[in-house]
Amino acid sequence: MNATVRKLAPTEVELDIEVSPSDFAVAQDRAYRKLAGRYKFPGFRTGHVPRKIFEQHVGKESIESQALEDLVPEVYAKALKEHQLEPVDRPHIDLDRSDAERGVRIKAKVAVRPEIALGQYRGIPVKRMAIAVTDEEVDHSIQALRKRAATLVPVEERGVQDGDTVTIDYVGRINGEPFEGGTATNHTTEVTAERFVPGFAEQLHGARPGDHVQVKVTFPPDYRAAELAAKDAVFDVTVHEIKHAVLPELDDEFVKQVSQHETVAALRDDVRRRLEAVAQARSNEDQQRQILDAVVTNHMIPLPDVLVDREIDSLVADARSYMQRIGRSWDEYLAAKNVDEDGLRAEYREEAARRVKTALLLEEIAKQEKVEVTTAEVEQELDDMARAYGQTRESVIEFVRKTGGLGPIIDTVSRRKTLDLLVANAEITDAEVTAAQIVAH
Repeated sequence: MNATVRKLAPTEVELDIEVSPSDFAVAQDRAYRKLAGRYKFPGFRTGHVPRKIFEQHVGKESIESQALEDLVPEVYAKALKEHQLEPVDRPHIDLDRSDAERGVRIKAKVAVRPEIALGQYRGIPVKRMAIAVTDEEVDHSIQALRKRAATLVPVEERGVQDGDTVTIDYVGRINGEPFEGGTATNHTTEVTAERFVPGFAEQLHGARPGDHVQVKVTFPPDYRAAELAAKDAVFDVTVHEIKHAVLPELDDEFVKQVSQHETVAALRDDVRRRLEAVAQARSNEDQQRQILDAVVTNHMIPLPDVLVDREIDSLVADARSYMQRIGRSWDEYLAAKNVDEDGLRAEYREEAARRVKTALLLEEIAKQEKVEVTTAEVEQELDDMARAYGQTRESVIEFVRKTGGLGPIIDTVSRRKTLDLLVANAEITDAEVTAAQIVAH
């Protein structure tokens, strides 16, 4: 076999592979023996029919076809290894057998990973958000525990106040017409600014059971339902019931009811540890984000279109899945964004390209740094997945087996180890902030 390579583009090559007549003859002999075992001929044991008789009955073409079916993947893989090419898609194969004296000529056009000359990825300047959990933040978390354990008591002597729980009917209209998601009956919710469109909760204040209130609001420009963003709406609201939350006393008895601890002091210590753990995780994620931003900016590499298109496919699939979960149709989603699917794919292209570039750079850094994933680390990842999804380890392994094997698991662990390496080798300076600021960030 003789193979040469020609670069068609930064991420596309054409392999020209020549298989000599003698090598092709060997391949045909192997193919004949393979095929002979599949046929029965009177007077001959299975697999022992002479080749000439086999060709007379089955045809010489079937042998040649089987030989090529076996030979092409074999010599293609050898050519890739010889020229150190990493394909990212299936090749487009052309066969030329016009010159019998030269054997078989195979042209394989394929997209390949780009050549990456790594620049700076160690010593990236990073601002690390130091963790400083305050007593007020601990108090806020414990107050949330008390609210969840609160008793709701009907209120009759006053109107709605902030923090009350109300049962209401409402009908929302835009330009006089009701809109999807803007109507509810006997809807129970807490009256806080965070639970409503800005300005809605305040206009309920003072209303009593049986009152009818007209609420006028403007949806924020970045509202999650794009079709409502920045639009004015009027809600006709009927208040049915008001309840006030009576919080339990913060004492040891309460602590025993809502936790595994015995005392208020033990609960406070546990809450503080949890807040610190959450803040630490967010801080680590932020450091990784800063490093990846810098590494991506520091490198200019060509991206195979096929990888970007696959990532766009993944983003579209995620959007479709999300729409199904919230009970909205795909057509409604596209209409709200005022695009067709081609337009949506165009919107996703920049993000998809960034994801592909990030993945390629992390893989190259892992290769440069000889990052290896051990069997124990894969086993631990499987255990973590089982715990996170509330499944048995066996069911997780079966799911992994059906959805592509351990490759994605190994990639996940390798990516995490590479990110840890980048953080460990960054130039980190501390910035003092509270845990609440980190969580909000």
